[in-house]
Amino acid sequence: MSKFHSWFQKLALPVVEAAFHLYFGLKVEGRENLPAGGCVVCPNHCQYSDPPIAAVAVSNRHTMRCMAKKELFSIRGLAPLITWLGAFPVDRERADLAAIKTALQSVKDGSKLIIFPQGTRGASEDEAKDGAAMLAMRTHAPIVPMYISENKHFRSHVVVRIGKPFLPEGGRKDYAALSHEILRRIYALRDGVDG
Repeated sequence: MSKFHSWFQKLALPVVEAAFHLYFGLKVEGRENLPAGGCVVCPNHCQYSDPPIAAVAVSNRHTMRCMAKKELFSIRGLAPLITWLGAFPVDRERADLAAIKTALQSVKDGSKLIIFPQGTRGASEDEAKDGAAMLAMRTHAPIVPMYISENKHFRSHVVVRIGKPFLPEGGRKDYAALSHEILRRIYALRDGVDG
C-alpha cells in the first residue's frame, strides 16, 4: 500500500507546474490569500486536469492533501503516484468514514486540503455536495475559494484565481447553505478569467 510522501510532493509539484506553464500557459493569481496553517481549498471542477492544476496552484510551499474518487486508485501506476503526491481515496457512494478521518486530520495537521465542492466534473454552478462545508465546520478551518478557468486546451492561457479565505459562520450546522456560499464565492472569482 502506497503512502503519502511530503518530500515527493515538494519535488514533483514544481516539475508539474513547469509542464502546465508550457502546455496551458498557466497563470496563478492570489497565492498570497492562502492562510497559514490548515485550510479547506475549494476549486470548481469541469475537466480531468483540474485536480493537478489545483495542486500546482497551492504550490510546493505548503503541504497539500486532496480528496479524490476511489476509482482513480484502481488504475495501475496512477494509484501510487497520486498517493505520493497527497491524494487519498473517497467512496462517493456512501459515508466514507476513513476518508473523512484522513481529511479532518490533514487540516488539523496544517495541510491545505483540496476538495471539490461540486463532487464531480460537469456539475452545474449551483450543484454542491456538503463535504467541504462539513469538513470546514468540524475543523473550524478557513475556506479558500478557487476558480480554475474552463475549456482548457493547448496554450489556452489557463488562469487559476485564489480568493480570500473566509470562516464558516459561528456554530451553525447548515451544511447546504455553506456549500452554496462556497460555490457563490468560487464563481464570483470568474470575472475576466474566461474571456
